[in-house]
Amino acid sequence: MASKLIRAALPWEDKEYRVGKAEQCMNWTREILVAACGPHFKTLETQNPWDAHLLGPNDKLLPEHVDSLAADEFGQKIASIAALQAGDLVFLKNTYGNWADGVLTHVGIALGDGKYIHRMTSNDGFVKIEEIPQSDFDSGIRLKESLCQPQ
Repeated sequence: MASKLIRAALPWEDKEYRVGKAEQCMNWTREILVAACGPHFKTLETQNPWDAHLLGPNDKLLPEHVDSLAADEFGQKIASIAALQAGDLVFLKNTYGNWADGVLTHVGIALGDGKYIHRMTSNDGFVKIEEIPQSDFDSGIRLKESLCQPQ
């Protein structure tokens, strides 16, 4: 699965991805997951994300939200940047908005050596490879291989 995700993600480096739409980081990440592992990733989502205890009573869980894949049901939680492997999803917290402290707000795909590829809202919609910011890092997930269907 990891090599499929990396092969699908790398051609996006320095390319623009749908400027002007909300939740772009997860939309881009889902597009990579769909390309690498199948159409079920368009709507796959948990109702028990790791940050559920921080969400408000009226916060809806939706597939375009970063925390929609942050759950034990989808794989192993990774607690440190050093433990991430290429192909793991990387979750950042507190990157924007009026969310409670600790809410997951950004996602990308680990490349190894402390780097990840991601689509940022704040950089005019370009997909970039950058260092994973220590100050915003929350966790990662090593998705279950069984989630990746043969293409």
